[in-house]
Amino acid sequence: MKILSILTGLWLSLVPAQLYAADAALYAVPGIEVDASADSATAARDIALSSGRLIAFQRLYRRITPSTAWDQQPQPEGALLERLILGMQIANERRSTTRYLAEVTYNFNPVEVGALLRGSGILFAEAQARPILVIPVVNNVYDPQSDWARAWAQPSILRGLVPVILPFGDAADQPVLGQGEIAGIGWRTLAPLAEHYGVEEVVIAHAIPDGNTVQLILFSEVGRQVESLAYENSNFVSMADTAAQFLAQDWKEAAAVDYSRRSSIIADVAFNRPQDWTAIRQALANVRIIAGMDVLGLSLSEALIELSYFGAPEQLSLTMAQQNLIFNGAQGGYLLRLGNTRAASRE
Repeated sequence: MKILSILTGLWLSLVPAQLYAADAALYAVPGIEVDASADSATAARDIALSSGRLIAFQRLYRRITPSTAWDQQPQPEGALLERLILGMQIANERRSTTRYLAEVTYNFNPVEVGALLRGSGILFAEAQARPILVIPVVNNVYDPQSDWARAWAQPSILRGLVPVILPFGDAADQPVLGQGEIAGIGWRTLAPLAEHYGVEEVVIAHAIPDGNTVQLILFSEVGRQVESLAYENSNFVSMADTAAQFLAQDWKEAAAVDYSRRSSIIADVAFNRPQDWTAIRQALANVRIIAGMDVLGLSLSEALIELSYFGAPEQLSLTMAQQNLIFNGAQGGYLLRLGNTRAASRE
C-alpha cells in the first residue's frame, strides 16, 4: 500500500475505565428480595441489604461467565463486596420494629468487578452479541403491556450480553403478531419481522399458565429449537432474567476472554472516505478486548495499524463484528473494514 503519511508513536492506549467499562444496565441486578430480623429496624435493614449483595453478585457473576466457570465464583466479603457496589435502588420497602423487607436493585461497578475476576483468573464476557428479537407471549398472545412482556423490558435484559429487542406491537407488527397460536408459527412467517428489526434470530418466550414454566422457541434461517425451563416459587422478573441468561450461554462460551493472554497483530484497513476511517477508529474504541492501537501508516483510502488485544484471535474477530467491523484473514494478511447495519424504526 502507498503510504502518504507515517504516524509513529501514535499510541491510542485505552485507560482501564474505557477498556472495561460496560453499559451500566449489564451490571445492574434487579429483583433481589431481602428479608431480615434484628433487635431494631435499622439493624435489620443493614443485615438485609448486606445479605442481598452476595446474592446479587452471584446473579451478576453467572450473567457474564460461562457455566463452566460457575464453580470458580469468588466469595467477596466486607469492604471488598461493598467496593463492588456502585449503588442501590430500593422498592416495596416494609419494616416493623424488628424486621425489614424490600426488593432491591444492586448496581455493580464494572471496573471493580472486572479487576476481581481478572485477578482470580476467571474468564468472563463483556462484549455484546448481536441483538435478538424476543416475543413474550401468554396463552399465545403478545401484549406489550402484560406483566410478562414488562419483565423482559428490564434494562439488564434489553442491554445484556445478548441484547433483546421487544416488538413495538403496533399495526405494522400485527400481520405476524396478530395471528392466533403465535407459538406455532414458523420462520417463513417471522422472517419479515426479523428483517424489519434487523435481527437474525427470533425467540418466542411462552409463559405456561402454571406460572413456573417457560418454553423458549428459537427461530432462525437454519431451523427451529425448543427449550423448556422450569422454576420453583419464581416470578416473571426472575423468570425473564434466567431465560435471558440461558439464551446467552453459547455467546458467553465463545466471548469469555482470558485477560491474562495478551497479543498483537498488524492489519490493513480499507475505507472509502475519511468519515469511514473515523467510524472505524470509533468502533475499535468500543471493542473492550482491544488494549491499544498504533497507526503505522495512513493514506486516503488505507491504513496500516497494530492492535494489542486480550484473548484469542477468533475472539477479536467475533467482538469486532458486534461493532459493525469485518475482520478476516490469517497470520500476515489481516484486513479490516466497515460492515453494514440495519435498524428498526417507527415514523
